[in-house]
Amino acid sequence: MRTIDLAKIELLEDFRTLKVKHPRQEEIQQFLRGAIFGHRSYTLVDLYGMSGVGKSTVMGQVAQMISSAETNTTVVPSVLVQGSPEDVGAASRLDYYQQVLDQLQHHPAIRDRTKNLPLYINRGKKSSDPVEWLQMRNAVEYALALLQVKVVFVDEAQHLLAPDPVRKPTAQLDWLKTLANRTNVLHVLVGNFDLYEYCHLSGQVVRRMRDQYFPRYHLDSQKECEEFAGALKSLLEHVPLTVDVPALLSHWRWFGEWSVGCVGVLGDWLVDTVDALWSAGETVLTIEALTKHALQPDQRARLEMEARTGENRVARAKAQSEQELQRLLSTPAPDGKLLQVTPSAPSTTGSGRTRGDRIERALSRDPVGESTHAQASLKCPGSGQELDLDIHRFTQSAVVHVQCRECGSIRKGVLKKDHIVCRDHEKLRGRSTHTGPRWVRREAGWEVEASAKT
Repeated sequence: MRTIDLAKIELLEDFRTLKVKHPRQEEIQQFLRGAIFGHRSYTLVDLYGMSGVGKSTVMGQVAQMISSAETNTTVVPSVLVQGSPEDVGAASRLDYYQQVLDQLQHHPAIRDRTKNLPLYINRGKKSSDPVEWLQMRNAVEYALALLQVKVVFVDEAQHLLAPDPVRKPTAQLDWLKTLANRTNVLHVLVGNFDLYEYCHLSGQVVRRMRDQYFPRYHLDSQKECEEFAGALKSLLEHVPLTVDVPALLSHWRWFGEWSVGCVGVLGDWLVDTVDALWSAGETVLTIEALTKHALQPDQRARLEMEARTGENRVARAKAQSEQELQRLLSTPAPDGKLLQVTPSAPSTTGSGRTRGDRIERALSRDPVGESTHAQASLKCPGSGQELDLDIHRFTQSAVVHVQCRECGSIRKGVLKKDHIVCRDHEKLRGRSTHTGPRWVRREAGWEVEASAKT
């Protein structure tokens, strides 16, 4: 039987929990410390980025830092909540309440407050009684105030804010915004790129929130390459094996490509390799061993694909928002005056017109009389109709066409604020010629139909 070397286990644990500081991490830490202790007019922060970039690590470090700095033993400065993909809507709210109260149970007043709460005592209980839900919310607000909680960290927050099929897509976001405002406790939401989209569904929430992107290292930038190489060097110097640091450091680009530019992925990779070498009785860290225990090509491809997709989605959303803002500012206000700003970096089209210029309508005669009424009568009642299609499913899908529920016409779905609408169209008087995939409303909900039935 193999004997357990407690000394090696302790060394490996020390290396596993080693948190090497690097520029990306220090930047996020400084931002979070300023948000928690500084003067702020917002109560929500969304910290988003790809998996393995180090978001949860930074969150844990900041939580530990503010806890160790607190000298009053009756104060709990931070609470950590973990979102669950199984919980949606009301279930995720209940899970949030229960996790917060669980971490504050050491206080006698909190135990007395929760001992008779049905939704806290009976974890499997399902209730639609508003009184029971109000009791849970009030208990959480009371606990946060009594123990002077400064910040609630929500890891995997995209699960907490995932749209509820029964309610509007903004329901979860509005609930969390209201809770944060009532308690004045900062909520730091940590998650993937889906979190960014969820957090920008409501104007009321956006003004009370600050975005913070946690990027990975890109190897096409000299500065980022140097920063990644510095983080790699720090990790190699702390490996509890014999390591030729200069020799391995010469392969910094290989490390960067195989870790997808994420220090978190790099750290896990080194820990796994060290553990395997110790199990085999080896004492030297080599390229061959690292290659053997690295992520497989399909795993790295998936991570790279998700990272690029998320980065492009956010960049595209920001660009579209900027264009939309310029368009709105160039639209006449109700008093007839033109609200227009000069773009910071104007660009012209082939016709010489600058983006943001007001477009004047060409001179023409408007139709009058019966023809106007005749055209209006041809318009389908489903034109501009708000659809109960989940906005997240729609935006994640490559299918952009929807079938009108009134006449069966196939039209492109249009994203407006927090819902999808069917584009304006005339009543279908025959059979649709669209043969591609589209969203169709069935009894069970909206489904993608691969091709038109003939």
